[in-house]
Amino acid sequence: MEKKLLIAVDGSIYSSQSLEYIALLFANDSDIHFHLMTCIISNESVMPAASDRRDSLLPDAPGVGKKKLAAQGLLQKATDKLVRLHIPPERINSSVALSGQDIGATIQRQAEQLLVDSILLGRRGLNTLSEMLLGSVSANLIQKCHKIPLWILDGEVPNRNILAPVDGSLPSMLAIDHLAHIMEGRRDITIFLFHCHRFLEKKNEANPEAFYQVWTKEWCDLHLADDDHLFRGPTQLLIEAGIPEDKIIILPETSDVEAAHGILRQADKHHCGTIVIGRRGDGTAKGILGGVSDRTAKHAQDIALWVVG
Repeated sequence: MEKKLLIAVDGSIYSSQSLEYIALLFANDSDIHFHLMTCIISNESVMPAASDRRDSLLPDAPGVGKKKLAAQGLLQKATDKLVRLHIPPERINSSVALSGQDIGATIQRQAEQLLVDSILLGRRGLNTLSEMLLGSVSANLIQKCHKIPLWILDGEVPNRNILAPVDGSLPSMLAIDHLAHIMEGRRDITIFLFHCHRFLEKKNEANPEAFYQVWTKEWCDLHLADDDHLFRGPTQLLIEAGIPEDKIIILPETSDVEAAHGILRQADKHHCGTIVIGRRGDGTAKGILGGVSDRTAKHAQDIALWVVG
């Protein structure tokens, strides 16, 4: 089954690292196709940008033509890099998007139009204070983009191993489902399933009824109804996607004051270059420190974080 990834590129070292990351994971996976996009900022501050520039009757703003040529050259360099990294050119497409100041919204709109399976972008490693003062495309997308999985890359990722935290919730299962979809049939990766108890947290009880809306009642009652529901359901989803059972490793459960710290420690211990984590919707209370996915994203370094909402 063909899957499509949208990769935002801007000529920086961060987008270059994104290209190296996808080549590391998917160079030999012919089902994965890539759409490279870059944004050029228009000075059209009076009129809002059209959802599709081809539908607009307004002329391009002065200087946009030169910016487009430069952007197309940037995309060609990115395409050439992927080809050097052994990705065939027929698996690569690209486009230039005209954007206002909200580049994150432009990326999200493009992703929705192209019906991609995920969005990948490199993060500039801004600390919390810098994000408050200057803003961040990745931080903006994490806040606003809940329908399309986001892959946020921070630094260089040398390892293919994947850590998937599970907690028995629907967002956690949807994250595993996304992982199973992307890695369907892969036999060259290792996936570590992990659960971290927070101190004083109640034990998560099996509740298969909560999943009937996504999977069949028979499947949920079989795989999500016993004491081993935390790992049994996720393991079954991966096996059904063609991932060998010996490539799925269940780690011992641990306890920590902060679940995000426990997740990052396990990723480092087992040399995982990717963390796949589910997140709750905007309407769900997350506590004073925010959600686990938000805090993991803030502290992640030299790792890719797939955030599935």
